[in-house]
Formats: sequence, structure tokens, C-alpha cells
Amino acid sequence: MVEGYPTEKLLRKVIDDLSDFLPYLVLVGGWIPYLYQKHVWPKELTGQGLGTGVLQSSTPLTTTDMDFGVTLVSYNGDESIADRVRKLGYSERHVDMGRMVPFVPVVKGKEANEKAEVEFITVLNPPKHIHEKLIGKEIVLNTIKHFEIVLEYTRKIEFFSQEVQIPTESVFVFHKLLTFVLRENEDKKRKDLYYVYFMLRFCPDKTKMVNEVKEFIENRKEGKKVLSNIKAFFAHKDDKGPVAVERENGTDYFISNVREDAFERIAQLLG
Repeated sequence: MVEGYPTEKLLRKVIDDLSDFLPYLVLVGGWIPYLYQKHVWPKELTGQGLGTGVLQSSTPLTTTDMDFGVTLVSYNGDESIADRVRKLGYSERHVDMGRMVPFVPVVKGKEANEKAEVEFITVLNPPKHIHEKLIGKEIVLNTIKHFEIVLEYTRKIEFFSQEVQIPTESVFVFHKLLTFVLRENEDKKRKDLYYVYFMLRFCPDKTKMVNEVKEFIENRKEGKKVLSNIKAFFAHKDDKGPVAVERENGTDYFISNVREDAFERIAQLLG
């Protein structure tokens, strides 16, 4: 595949390999802005007011690893995801030295440097059948706070020949603004804020998405925390939030002051 990000072919392989499990999974994480850019948003609309070619010069993808949210839908199949990836010869990153389980699956391409970890995430205290029957106890299943929000608001997209569930634009932004402060890794915290900025900047229907995020803030109990996070990081254009976005975005040929632009786009969620 020539077009798109080079490791997109690895994502395509994983999607195909896990096709039987896709009704129970939601693709999440850093691939989401990229997929909206490449496979959902009309290209002729995403650059409104920013000049032609903006999509070609901007890519939101800062990761190659793949994260799948695991829904709580009951699964009655005989084969788990662990069974499938082992049968297909995926490599394994073992979490505990000297122990074969638990492991994180690693998909590999034809080139030596073509590889990506495939991780699975779900809500806190999930039902046992999720890990035992669907994922397989051999694979690491991560649980994180507030993840039920992501699983609640999804949409389906056509990714080549497969139907894949991803979070809606607005819930992706809301969830990132809710959870980025929980990141201990400063690089990941910065990337989360950049993803928020990218979505607010390039979404074709910006007004609709902003209004939906505001509705989440107003109507969900987590909204107060989102407001607090925005106020703590985006009090002014030189605050740590806009500075983080500017650093992650890098040189920009269409926005002369990314720091100010990031502040204005994210601060608008306050009012």
C-alpha cells in the first residue's frame, strides 16, 4: 500500500486477523484522528480556511501501536483472541521476566522494523468472561478509569473490507480532556492534547463537534473534571496546554501561531 501512513498496512493486517472479534472491539487511541482524517472526513472539507494540501502536510499519527477497547458484550465463541494470534504466529512481549504469560501480542510486517504492539483495554472491574473467553487469560487486559464513556459512544466505519467500531469525534475529544492528566508519561500527556487540537482543527463540522463536547461537559458527571482540566492547562495562550500542543505539532505552514490557535480552539469549550 503506497498511500497513507507506512504502518497502516499493519493495522489493516490486525483488523483482518481479528475480523471475527470486531463486533466486540472498539479501536481507540492514537490511530483515531488519523482514521478520521484518511477514511471518514471528506478531504475537500477538512481544510476549510486553512489552505489546500493541509491534510497532506499534517498527520496526527504519533504511534504505531494499536489499542482496542473491549466491550462488555457476551462472547460465546470457542476461540479466544489469544488463541487466534498465537495460531497466526504473532510475536509476544512477555510482561514478567521468565514467564510466558501474560503477554502483549506483537504484529510484524515484512521489514525488520515493521512491528507494533496490540493492546486491549476495558473498564475497571470487567466481568470475568471478558478476559477468560474473549481476550484469553494469556493476554494482558488493561483496565482504566472512565473507559465506559468511550465504549458508550461509537460509530462504525468501513476500513477496507472490514467494519470497524471507533469512538465518535466528540467523545474522543471529551475523553482525552478528561484523562490526559492521569498520564504519568509527559510525552503521552502532550500527545493527548495534540490529538484534541487536531480534531478541533480539522473536523469538517467543527460547530457540531464543539456543541456535542459542551453537552457532554454539561450533562455528564465527569464534565466538571473536564472543565477543571481545561482551566488548569489553558488559562491563557502561554499556559502549559497550548505550549504542549505547539511542541507536539511542530512547524506549521498554515497556522502562524499554533500556541494561540490551540488556546482559542480548546478554550472555546469553556463557554
